[in-house]
Amino acid sequence: MAINEIFREMFNEQKRAKELKFQQEIIRKTLKNQGHSTNDFDRGLELLEDEDYENAIIYLTRCANNDNSQAQYELGRLFKEGLGIDKDIAKAKEYLMKAYKNGFKRAGLPLRELRYKENKNLNKEINMEFENKISDLGFTIDIPKDWIKLDPKNKNCFDSVAIDSFDGDVIFNIKMQVFLIEIPENMSYCVDLERVANNMGCIESVNFNNGNCEGKLICGEGIDGTCDYIFVSKGKRGVYDLRVMVDKYLEPIYEDVIDHIIYSFDIIDKI
Repeated sequence: MAINEIFREMFNEQKRAKELKFQQEIIRKTLKNQGHSTNDFDRGLELLEDEDYENAIIYLTRCANNDNSQAQYELGRLFKEGLGIDKDIAKAKEYLMKAYKNGFKRAGLPLRELRYKENKNLNKEINMEFENKISDLGFTIDIPKDWIKLDPKNKNCFDSVAIDSFDGDVIFNIKMQVFLIEIPENMSYCVDLERVANNMGCIESVNFNNGNCEGKLICGEGIDGTCDYIFVSKGKRGVYDLRVMVDKYLEPIYEDVIDHIIYSFDIIDKI
């Protein structure tokens, strides 16, 4: 059964207020450490909430020019929607991309939406050639041959990071990665995957067997405009977490790729 079909009825839009609040706090601390006042930023958000867009833009622009990523995001959104200012898609993309590159991943959602609208007739050919990788972390997986392979920052737990992009755009179409949570002294059998899935937040999960190993298949929405498919399973070395993150606007194109990757995953040292 196709992975996407499993979650098609279960999957709904979910608000990420906690993530937004967390990112706002990071921005405030960063500005404080840099010696900038947060008054303009707070005032801009207040005016934005009151729908006084014209005056909000004045304060947000000051903050955006000081590399405040959320201010850049908010300005991009206002230019995109034409709120308090003439609609300007080029300006919207400029500010949203700055926000995204500065770490405000929520900007990925409107960027993906704009890209989709500009490429409605996109007929991207999918290369279904794969290469099998045997990882030092104790698993095997198929990776599309023409994807960009990235070196993981921590090779003790991360492996097999690969990205498919569109015309070199930093907003990827699809990304996959696997990481291992090592459990000492062969105690993996004590881990309850149901609890692991429940601790991942506002997401849906089902019991799943990909033909090689059993585990939990989890589906959720990323704040960057992605649909996230996560397969967690366990072997003698610990818990494995395979993630496939797909641009929600391009997802149907990649259903076969998602299926192939997840169904190819196998743990070498099973319990």
